[in-house]
Amino acid sequence: MKITTGVWMSHTSLVWGQFSIIWGFAIAMATRLLYPYRERSDSFIFLTGTVLGAVYEYLCSVLSEMLFGTVFWDYSEIPFNLGGRINLLYCLFWGMTAVLWLRVLYPRLSGLVEKIPMRPGKVLSWCLVVFMICNMFVSGMALLRSNERLEGVEATQSWQVWLDTYYDDDTLAKIYPNAIRVG
Repeated sequence: MKITTGVWMSHTSLVWGQFSIIWGFAIAMATRLLYPYRERSDSFIFLTGTVLGAVYEYLCSVLSEMLFGTVFWDYSEIPFNLGGRINLLYCLFWGMTAVLWLRVLYPRLSGLVEKIPMRPGKVLSWCLVVFMICNMFVSGMALLRSNERLEGVEATQSWQVWLDTYYDDDTLAKIYPNAIRVG
């Protein structure tokens, strides 16, 4: 967020492509949790999206720190933050995103998806699922291997050598420029 922090913030979560696990799961969960209430008022969707987004972002921050010893965002310098993990302004963005998603984007995207024939749609969906699972696995392993390198663990296994070759610390710093090692 260039406007609030003064720097461009990368939201990339994975090593292959500009994908954001945080936003992807957030949209999937918002659809699942809020779609049944789509007929409710915009203010209801906004407030519910704000609270759900805040809880979700906080939990994601805690989990990334627990799993990888790294935080990928720090809002400590933004007013009304909670431990640097969330802040009021971005929580309000979650609420606005929930309204925009349910009222505008989801209906249009759903209409486009419905136009895809069933068989090619299933094949495409499964190809994307397999790709994203592999992408998440390699990304997680690259981050864990980065932690091992920091602890001085030598690459003795072929998978460690492969990760050190393709996802060394310089490469990971480019993919995750805002990552802060805390563990």
